[in-house]
This record gives sequence, C-alpha cells and structure tokens, in this order.
Amino acid sequence: MEGLGTAPPRTEAHLRAALAELGRRAPSADDVLSALREAGSRRQRRSPRLPGRPRPVAPGRVLLPRHGWPRLAAATTVAVTATAVTLALTLGGSPGRAGAPGSLPALPSPPASAGGAPVVTPPGGQHPSATSLAKVMLIAFSEAGDDLAYETVADFRTGHLTQIDQTWSWPAVPSPGQVDYVRDAFSAIPRGASEATAPVKLTEDDGYTTVVPRPSRYLQREQARLIVVCYSGTGQTGCGWGRSSTPAGTWSKRTGVMPYIDYTPSPRGADLARQIARGQWRIAGHTRLRGQRAIKLAQTRSGTNQGNPVFLWVSTATYLPLRMISVAGNFTEADNWYYLPPSKANLAHLRVPIPAGYPRSG
Repeated sequence: MEGLGTAPPRTEAHLRAALAELGRRAPSADDVLSALREAGSRRQRRSPRLPGRPRPVAPGRVLLPRHGWPRLAAATTVAVTATAVTLALTLGGSPGRAGAPGSLPALPSPPASAGGAPVVTPPGGQHPSATSLAKVMLIAFSEAGDDLAYETVADFRTGHLTQIDQTWSWPAVPSPGQVDYVRDAFSAIPRGASEATAPVKLTEDDGYTTVVPRPSRYLQREQARLIVVCYSGTGQTGCGWGRSSTPAGTWSKRTGVMPYIDYTPSPRGADLARQIARGQWRIAGHTRLRGQRAIKLAQTRSGTNQGNPVFLWVSTATYLPLRMISVAGNFTEADNWYYLPPSKANLAHLRVPIPAGYPRSG
C-alpha cells in the first residue's frame, strides 16, 4: 500500500484520536457513520469457482454492486466522513517504482511459526479433539486479529497452475471504524495461451485503503483510496473496477466514495472453527506442513465447501489454519494462509509497486 514502510511515525492511536475528535464535533456520530452504510457486500473473488460455484470474472473484470448504487447522504454527512477518512489516508507519499513489468510481485517469507500469532496451548496441554479444537481455534483467531494476513488462492487444472490470487490485508481481523489496508495481486495465463503449458503472468495489482463500516444488510459505501496497476502483455485491454477502467500498461489512483469490499481471508479461521464444531470436519491425522506440526482434517458430508475431497491443515503451534485443498475432477484449488507480525518489512508488502515506464491514467 502506498507509503507503508516509509510512512511518518503516525500510529493507529493517532488516527483513532483524530476520528474521535471529529466524532465529538459532529452533530451525531451514529447518524453520520450510518448514513453512508446502507448495505453489505462481500468480496468478489477472482479465482474460478469449483463446479457449482458462480462463473469466474475474467481478467479485466468489472466489479459492480449487486443492488445498484444508493444515493449519497446529505452533504454535511459526506464532508464529515470524508474528513475523518482523509486523516487515515495520509500515511506516506507516492507509490514506489518497480522493475520490469509483468513479473510476479515479491512474496513475504513467513517464519516457521506461521507468523506473529501467539502460541496457544490447548486444554490440558494435549492436542485437542475436534470439539475442543474448534474452541482453541476461535481463541487463536481472535488473538491474531492485529496480524498481517497473507492468503494465496491457486487454481490448478490437470496439475497445471492456471491462476493465483495473492492478498495481503492488515489488520487480519479489522473492526468497524478501523483503517483497513489491502493489496491484491492477480496472475493468470495470458488470454489465448495454452492452458496446459503456458505459465501464469502478473495481470493486475491493486491497493485498497478504507475504513471498515459497521455490518449492514445493504450495500455499504465508504470513502476509500484505490490504486490499480493493469499489466500489458496479458491479452487484456484494461482492468475494470466498478464504473472505472484502467488501460493495460498504465496505473491509476482514485480517492472517493466506493462500494466497500471485504478482503478478509475467506473462509475465515473463525468460520472454519464453527464448521468443525458443527461436525463438518473430522480429524484425519497428524502431519508436518511448512516446517511445523499440523492437524489434518477431512470435510464430512455435511460440509459446505465445494469439492470432494476437501482437506484442511491447522497448525498445532498457533492453532490457525495453514492450508485447504479442494478437488473436483481435474480441477484443484489450494488456499494457503499466513499470519505475519506487522513489522516494517511485512507491511511493505502492502505497497503496490509501479512498473518503470508505466504512465498514470484516469
């Protein structure tokens, strides 16, 4: 994300204090905040769904609100909300420049402990049963809320990688009113290339910063900053986002009221824990994964994740999910989760690099 890693030493406490001061000056903080939060929209993931899931949105996709665009609230409401968020979006200067366009972004090197989450001791000091595992996972997920979450979703067809979506989000479990930083890098086989042999190529890299709205049944809109790098050489002509489009070979930056997109890693660790508690997973054994001990679980017939079979691995050091594999015919989807400490080096991955020679558009 823009400026992270080189930002002035402003802390979340400073931002919260500024927002609180604005709230005290506003006629009604609840009215101001709720005026723009009319509905909830879930993140539209770019990865192709397994059979039975919605069709994927191709590179150059257009993300549109499901229920249309609600009318803006009164001018005073917009002004107060925009002022509050402006303070939260002043962390740093211009986006950084990168090397040759089309290369995969640098990936973090997660420590063997799977990040900054604390070690959680199960009841009695023993590896838990499925029921107690669910309880410990809920505790672990809550304690990892301030970490940087890094998720990869890789799709394979007949064993060949066809696309991968990489998402960095901080904090891992954002709360309403908290500033949320997201970077999402999408790579796919170029259009027209052989799906059986062609390697994936970086297609689009997005940076998204906003304030998390309160839950609502309707479309939520928030003041946000969006940076889009649309890569050339992928067969696409542009990268669409809402009503805007960034031509291939350029980058854009927009600040304004946009539909809120929830980039929280999906499925959430808390959701997986609840599924285990409901008997939708069974413990299939113990193994090692990414240099640490892990509990392997298999989805039962009552499970809701598409695919057959579906496997899940949970760390016995942190009791956070590590990986989930879903298989459907010749199609396989692999989700990997990392919970990293919010160090300067890790937060630097939130910053979207701008390729040398790419002009700004829009």
